[in-house]
Order: sequence, then structure tokens, then C-alpha cells
Amino acid sequence: MIDLLPFLCIILFSAMGSYLFYRMKIPAGALIGALLFSAVFHIFTGRGSFPSSAKVLVQAVAGAFIGQRVTKKDILELRATLCGGLLMLGCMILYTVLVGRLLSAVTTLNLPTALVAAMPAGLSDTAIIASDLGADTTQSTLLATFRTLYSLLVLPQIANRICLSIQAAHGKTEAQRTESKGSAGSSVRSPKDIFLTLFLAETAGILGKLSGIPAGAMTFSVIAVAVLNIKWERARLPRRLKFAAQCVTGLLIGIRVTMDDVQNLKYLLLPVLLLLLCATICNYVCAFLLYKVAKLDLFTSLFGSIPAGVSDMALIATDLGGNAPKVSVLQLVRYIGVFTVMPVLIRLITGG
Repeated sequence: MIDLLPFLCIILFSAMGSYLFYRMKIPAGALIGALLFSAVFHIFTGRGSFPSSAKVLVQAVAGAFIGQRVTKKDILELRATLCGGLLMLGCMILYTVLVGRLLSAVTTLNLPTALVAAMPAGLSDTAIIASDLGADTTQSTLLATFRTLYSLLVLPQIANRICLSIQAAHGKTEAQRTESKGSAGSSVRSPKDIFLTLFLAETAGILGKLSGIPAGAMTFSVIAVAVLNIKWERARLPRRLKFAAQCVTGLLIGIRVTMDDVQNLKYLLLPVLLLLLCATICNYVCAFLLYKVAKLDLFTSLFGSIPAGVSDMALIATDLGGNAPKVSVLQLVRYIGVFTVMPVLIRLITGG
């Protein structure tokens, strides 16, 4: 049962943060503002709450925004993106093992905890598998919290500035980049098409969640809306809905940050700093390999390599005008690959 007053307050705080950061023209500002404002509210009141089922609905919306931008050309280029995803997955697995051993060697973390904390995975997923792998659930989840916050608040901003500076050097503006992606959102939106797209996305998202497939809600939604767009060109969603989805996504992340997390940070300061440094290095090494070896574009390489949530990065990619379908393919390959390979590999390494 949700306490109504704190529920309404955190929605208000998150909406204020989203609007403020959006008006400040901060990249992905709606998501970041909601995240920061909801985190502050939850830290100082301890009463932030939101229905967990909202995550499925938001993931479905994020998938719909990706699906409506998928074209026949994207399908033809999917093979190259998948190859890039497998290359990145190999890098992420190597990164997890090396960073996990480094953290275990130079800090007080035991090896299972260090390996789980180093995994480029989501917060809830980290918490679920930590105890099964013999890791300290509190420490690994806390480290994953700060890595996720850093990956959402800092790395996309740097990546966006890199892309803009390089494009400016080649005489290409941000508006031209957005236009060149041919966003389906620029087409005329009829109420029937919007309702059809949203209904299809949410239905597919719920089925994806029930399937038990990793990131199933977003994956099913992407596929369903992409088919609608490719075959009938009727996939349409209002841009304000993306703003709302980013706001709720930031809220759901922010309410996971507690006062205990802040207070315990001083005990894990060295592991946190090392983890953030290694996450940054991994992001740019993977991006370089995707750009040079897999021949993917710079935006896709940088944003596809950020170790954050799949739906979170999908919403950020669509907000910044990049190739969201390609970014999402890379993120999905990383997500699915990490959770099928790493638990087994960690057991082998730790002898669990």
C-alpha cells in the first residue's frame, strides 16, 4: 500500500527537477533532474516510494520510442551492430575480471564482492545475484549504485560533448544530426496512431516481462513497434510522453539512493573511485574498438559502451538525437551476455 502524501510529493519533486534541468538544456535533463531531486527527497525523508510495476510500463515506452525509429535500413545494418555488440561483450567480460581482481587486491573487498561490483549490470540485478555468488550484498549494491549514477549523470554528458565537438569540426550541427536520423516523431501524429502504438508497446512490454527474458519488456516493445513502423509506417508517439518516461525513470533510480548509502560512502571511497575510473576507461576503450574495428558511428560507439541500464540509455539516446536502435542493440547484447556468462565465470574464479 502506497502512502499517498509521500507518493505525491516525490512525483512533484521529480517533475520539478525534470522541468528545471530540461529548461537548462542539459542533455537528458529530464531524466537527470528527476533522479537528483527524487534522490535528495528520499535521502532526507526516507519515504520515497513508487509502484515497482511502473518500471515495466516505462521500459515499454522506451522500447516504443526506439521502435518507431527503426527503418528497413536499420534492419539491413543489424548484422554489423550485432558483431560490434559481441566485440563489446568480450571487452566487458575481460573488464569485469580485471577490475574485480584489482579491487580485491588493493581494497578490503573480498573477491566475489569485487567481481559482482565490477559487473556492468543494473542495480536490481546486482542485488539479486550478489548473495547467490557469495558476495556482500550491501557492498556490491552500494558500489553498483554509484557506478550507475556516474554512468547516467557524467558519461553521457562527456560523450555528447565529444560528438558535438567532432561534428562541429566537420561543419555538422546538432540539429543536422537529429534531422539526419529521420526521427519518426517528426511525422504527423494522429490520435489513432498514437493510441495504437502505445497499446501495442505496453501489451508487448507486459508479455516480455512475463516471458522472463532479460530486458524482455523493452525488447518485446521494440520489436512490436518496429514491425508496426516498418510494415505500415503508423508508429507515432508524442514527444511529451518521452519527457514523462524520462522523469519516471529518473525517479525509480533516485529512490534507491538512501542516507545509508551516503553515510557508508566514506568506508568505500577507494573502491568507488577505482570503479568509476575503470568504468570510464572501459567506456572509451570499448568505444574506440567499436568505432575502429566494428566501423560503427561515433555516437553509437560511445553511448552503446556506457555501462548503464538498457532502457535508461535508450531514452537518453533518443533524447540526444542519436541512433537509438543501434545503441539499444549494443546495450541488449551487453546486458544479456553479462547475465548469462558472468555468474558462471565468477563461480569458476571464486570456486563457489
